[in-house]
Amino acid sequence: MDQYRGEPAVTACGLVAIAVTLLIWTGFLLSLRTGSQSALTPTDLALMRFGLPALLFAPLLIRRWPQIRPIRPHYALMLILGGLPFFYLIALGCSYAPAAHAGALVPGTAPLFVTALAVLLFREPLPRQRLLGLGVIVAGIAVLLGGSLLYLANGYWRGHLAFLGASLLWAFYTLGLRVIGIGALEATALLSAGSLLGLMVLLTGGWVDSNLTAIAWSGLWPYLLTQGLGAGIIGGFTYGVAIRELGAEKTAALGSFTPALAALAATLLLDERLSASALVGVLTITLGVLLASHVRRRQASIEPRLEQH
Repeated sequence: MDQYRGEPAVTACGLVAIAVTLLIWTGFLLSLRTGSQSALTPTDLALMRFGLPALLFAPLLIRRWPQIRPIRPHYALMLILGGLPFFYLIALGCSYAPAAHAGALVPGTAPLFVTALAVLLFREPLPRQRLLGLGVIVAGIAVLLGGSLLYLANGYWRGHLAFLGASLLWAFYTLGLRVIGIGALEATALLSAGSLLGLMVLLTGGWVDSNLTAIAWSGLWPYLLTQGLGAGIIGGFTYGVAIRELGAEKTAALGSFTPALAALAATLLLDERLSASALVGVLTITLGVLLASHVRRRQASIEPRLEQH
């Protein structure tokens, strides 16, 4: 525990896990976009996202607490950043910008933040192939952001800033999950329980609003499926498996396929049309992913130890 475990070789299990995660992330982004345009508040969506897995995994959390308790506080904080703070930022962004933009900027910039943190904090080497891919991703992001700045009146830039902040928090979560080395189920249980506790504090203090009790069941069950079951339970587990099998940086890089999936799904299901600049940006980011996720069959075993803090 408390050791950065380097980047392992690619496995079939890891590829299946990240593929399932990508599909769940796409549904997660679409449901946040539609939820932001409904009577549901971000807190309502968060309660479904974290409440269902927190209740389901509570017995596991109690049983595995002796293994979880030794986690250092600052690494536990890295995990928590990927919970409620991440969720509120991405929900805020989805209230201003299309789901396709969220798909491009959140998982699209995650490889940049993950790699930067891995290099700066853990002295992880940066292969030339990945550096080239990250450069292409930066170019795609510049095109996407530049296009939104030409139309300040539409308010997309507000959503883009929130998406970038959410991506940074997700990078901390990704590396934290890799460092502490606990199982995917334990990580999901800890993240959900901590986030639900935070929601209870916010609701008790009157700092957030909820319309959950006023919404009919027909308006709730799609979000319980996509947020609670999908993103909260299945997605949390498969993402943890992907990090364990593929490593933090390759998982983040492969996760950037979400832009293309989110753009396609938003066009087909939400009738969100991308501008020419947005389309070029999404395609460029996807090309960067193909380069950044290139993995050599043989890879040196590099496991630099963390500095003691």
